[in-house]
Amino acid sequence: MRAVKRGNQNGLKRFSQLFVCGAILVTVSLLARSMSLATRSASSITIVYPSDGASFPYLRESFVYGSAPAGSTVTVNGTAALVAASGGWIAYIPLSPGPLHLHVRATLGGVSSVSDESITISEPPRSLPATPARVDPSVAPAPQGDLMLNPGDTVHLFVKANPGAHVSASLSGHTETISLVETKEPALNPSQKDRVLGDVSAGTDEVGGLYQADIRIPTSASGELSAVYSVTAADGSHASETAKGKIWIEPTGWYRTGYIVLESRQKDIDARPFGIVQSQPDGGWLFFPPEHTPFEITGSNGDYYRVALGSAEEGWIAKKSLALAPQGTPRPRTSVEGVIVLDGTRTSSVTIHLNARVPFWVSESTDPPSLQVRLFGASASTEFIRYGGDRSNVAEVRWDQPSGGTVTIGIKLRQKTLWGYHAQWAKNDLQLTIKKPPAFSPSPASALEGLLVVIDPGHSPDSGSIGPLGTQERDVNLSIAKRLAVHLQSFGARTALTRTANVPVGLYDRTDLATRLDADVLVSVHNNALPDGVDPFTHHGFSVYYYQPQSLELARAIHSAYARDTSLPDYGLYYDNLALVRPTEEPAVLTESAFIMWPPEEMELRSPAFQDRLGATIADGIDRWANSMRARELGK
Repeated sequence: MRAVKRGNQNGLKRFSQLFVCGAILVTVSLLARSMSLATRSASSITIVYPSDGASFPYLRESFVYGSAPAGSTVTVNGTAALVAASGGWIAYIPLSPGPLHLHVRATLGGVSSVSDESITISEPPRSLPATPARVDPSVAPAPQGDLMLNPGDTVHLFVKANPGAHVSASLSGHTETISLVETKEPALNPSQKDRVLGDVSAGTDEVGGLYQADIRIPTSASGELSAVYSVTAADGSHASETAKGKIWIEPTGWYRTGYIVLESRQKDIDARPFGIVQSQPDGGWLFFPPEHTPFEITGSNGDYYRVALGSAEEGWIAKKSLALAPQGTPRPRTSVEGVIVLDGTRTSSVTIHLNARVPFWVSESTDPPSLQVRLFGASASTEFIRYGGDRSNVAEVRWDQPSGGTVTIGIKLRQKTLWGYHAQWAKNDLQLTIKKPPAFSPSPASALEGLLVVIDPGHSPDSGSIGPLGTQERDVNLSIAKRLAVHLQSFGARTALTRTANVPVGLYDRTDLATRLDADVLVSVHNNALPDGVDPFTHHGFSVYYYQPQSLELARAIHSAYARDTSLPDYGLYYDNLALVRPTEEPAVLTESAFIMWPPEEMELRSPAFQDRLGATIADGIDRWANSMRARELGK
């Protein structure tokens, strides 16, 4: 919290007259003390968010919050704030581009105090004038970074120029010219996450002069190319611009082999224990290859390599996550030579024998419970599949080669619910360890009896979100997590916390602990805050998040428990790619019980009784889910 700013205040008048009447003297003394307290209290107004001097992207409205003496009325630039009984306040105010002065006034008992800050709001994007012809210098034409492609690949072209102009482009050294199509976008264009989490709509003001097209690299192209843009405005004036990003052409069939490498956790406490294959540069995450998984690199775009996934698909991997093998290293190719299923007490293993490593992607299905492994750059010569004992949870293994270069291994399970799996390399073999359902205690005992629930109090070393009263999310998370553990233990569950104090714990140290302990459930406990520009008056309350299909029913059960056991507003049930819900080894969910930035909810989150109720609520959801899983497995 920044230092408190003090403003103009109404002072006390000094009483110089000597009163001889005791009653009057007492009355005046009490009045003076009361006014002194009011003046001193009113001066303690704070602005917790935003910080003084902060800069923001273009926004039309956003929130400001902080604290004032309980019972105060608060305004921000004349807009009334909501003030909780605790003194926490929040306002949602209009914004204007450029330097913006925030003037906060708190009034209590007729005494006012002010606090002031300055922030900066970026100018909105605007269309260029229709004439004369020019390319907007603030928006770099595409490609902005260097590309490495093959003849026949396409290059996406984009440039911002005058609205209503004729814009064309060509590749340097080639005569083919294509015309670009003009498009428009809203000046206020929220991200997908803002749209989903905040129901944020695009602004009505539109920006024109956005020109796009795709151009195919000629089969005769070689060496270095550039995208050259030509603009002809409505008045006949001309302008041209060459994109800074170069296009390097490699011969058809060119490739390099690279291997997944990981960053050191000694250097970064939150370094990921896997690589990431994305749908496009800086796009959605597809799957997570382990270290030393090889990939065939076929091109690049800025900080990303393009990689082949079989003969028909492609993905993108950050260059920092791939180490290049020496020139001439063969493409990742393999033959699937057999599958062995081994039965264990708590798990079964499926070992896929390969003669070399290749990229693989495991996906789940809950209805019926099954796994599918896609092996890219593979061919099947599978003659034998050896099954485990009769107690194995693997009912059947089938292979298929639906397209060139991709083999699928389908694993159908006997169990009626999914409880997680782990995939790893064992030399060149791919080994999947598939969990069986727990040995449930019979009813009327809780199905949680004997199950291990790993509870993660979110954040630390970072504080997480900060409330109007300066409440740190990590402290509240830990308090709720400890109470959740007690309530789960009352159902007979075993519990373990990823931290029991405000000590640094890496994101993946938390999920690793759940894996090492062979947890049956992983729950990460958090409290929420909004992105800038989202209205907190209509968006607050509880929410639950999951990622793997096996975790959806658990997320639904906890979400229903919040609706049933609390009076908090429903902020939603979400699929989200979060680190703590990403593990495949057990059902994993993340809870956001309330909004620590919303003053009434922050006030409740500071209450031990409310923290206990939240712990009981989450435990109730987990217990009901476990009982439904037991009923399904046992057919009761």
